[in-house]
Amino acid sequence: MSARAASGRGTAPAADNVLTLPQTPAARLRRRVLLWTGGVLAGIAAMLLVLMYSPLLAIRSIDVEGNRLASDGAVAEALEPLVGVPLPQVGPGRVLQLLSGLAPVADVVVQAKAPHTLQVSVVEHAPVAVLKDGRKLSLVGEDGRKLAPLAKRSDAQLPVISASAATADPAVFRTLTRVLAGLPAPVLARLEHAGAKTIDSVELTLSNGKTVVWGNEERGAQKARVLQALLKVKDDPSSPVEVYDVSSPDQPVTR
Repeated sequence: MSARAASGRGTAPAADNVLTLPQTPAARLRRRVLLWTGGVLAGIAAMLLVLMYSPLLAIRSIDVEGNRLASDGAVAEALEPLVGVPLPQVGPGRVLQLLSGLAPVADVVVQAKAPHTLQVSVVEHAPVAVLKDGRKLSLVGEDGRKLAPLAKRSDAQLPVISASAATADPAVFRTLTRVLAGLPAPVLARLEHAGAKTIDSVELTLSNGKTVVWGNEERGAQKARVLQALLKVKDDPSSPVEVYDVSSPDQPVTR
């Protein structure tokens, strides 16, 4: 036998010299906790998947509240596709998409009531004026969109805008509706009419026949505060105010 072979046998590691150290109690506990936690999470995930598609939570009834302008029938018809869908699959985005064809609807709040009921709270656009087109009356919102028909003028304490303002120049019409949307509710309720020939010549008529020269839509909040203050001042019987000019809110004029 060669010296190299003998040397090789002398340096080879012996299997009997490898020691396997036993796990400490803390390590065994950590391993058990990790295994248990993994099992619990897997079970929860499986349960959630079952609930997502289970007919046990299928929608059977839809309760709707908050809709004043959108009719109950129109809302129910729009939400009909949700019947039979499991509750966990329905969120506000899907409900709002189904209601997007109804002009008054701005947003929704959705709540699941297990096992079979979906609660939908409708948030509607606020009407700011009555659009008069011949004998037809419609409520319109801030963006000028028609929200709902109106049976009688007295059904809404809002100013009237003639249809000609909406058809002659859409930009002027949108300026009018945005100006009205920025007014405090008490002031809006005192208006009878709103009109303008250009975007810089908005005029409002109070229910007592007096005129408010508003101008353009800039600095609307300041103009509204000034107008509110002017309306609180009692008229002098010998020289009653007929016009409130707030087009320059830093220097309002009455005449």
